[in-house]
Amino acid sequence: MVDNLTIVLPLQLILFQILFLLVAIALEARVLHRRLNLTRKTSVQYATSLNLWSVVLGWLTFLVLETLLPQFLRIQIVNFIFFDHPLGSQLDTPNPQLISIGIMIFFFSFIIKIIGFELIKQWIHDKPEQFEMSSDISNKRPSLFKQPKRKITQPKPNPAFTLLLANAYSYSAILLILVLRFMDLNILGFNTLF
Repeated sequence: MVDNLTIVLPLQLILFQILFLLVAIALEARVLHRRLNLTRKTSVQYATSLNLWSVVLGWLTFLVLETLLPQFLRIQIVNFIFFDHPLGSQLDTPNPQLISIGIMIFFFSFIIKIIGFELIKQWIHDKPEQFEMSSDISNKRPSLFKQPKRKITQPKPNPAFTLLLANAYSYSAILLILVLRFMDLNILGFNTLF
């Protein structure tokens, strides 16, 4: 009975998932570093943890929901994952179901990242000062005369808005990669170069 089982490994899907994770971690770490005033190392650790948490829960949710779908949709999803095209559907035209699923995935991952961010803060017992920006930022512009330095006060950073912004940046970059992936290379004129 074991001889009849075949293991199929979606290598292309795994490689693209790794690419998307690397892009998301790089962009989100930069946003966390700039907006929450975290160190570079801490922001990379947070972005990595949050994105891995989001991917694992996303795939678990997908695998549970996939078993509840009718047989035709299951075949279409498996065909899309393994062969990059659903049955009887064209990727050239915008699909409203695909767009709505993308929006739901965006907000699902955003909620997961907010929950994960709060769990990480509680688990590590970070100091609150680490998440506050300094309110005494001096103006470093050189002046002709010795004038007292002006102090600029900035509002306290909002982690939820920062995570929304980071998620939007990473999903925009991933969407750009997907659009470039599914574009016909003949439109770009690459066939004339070779």
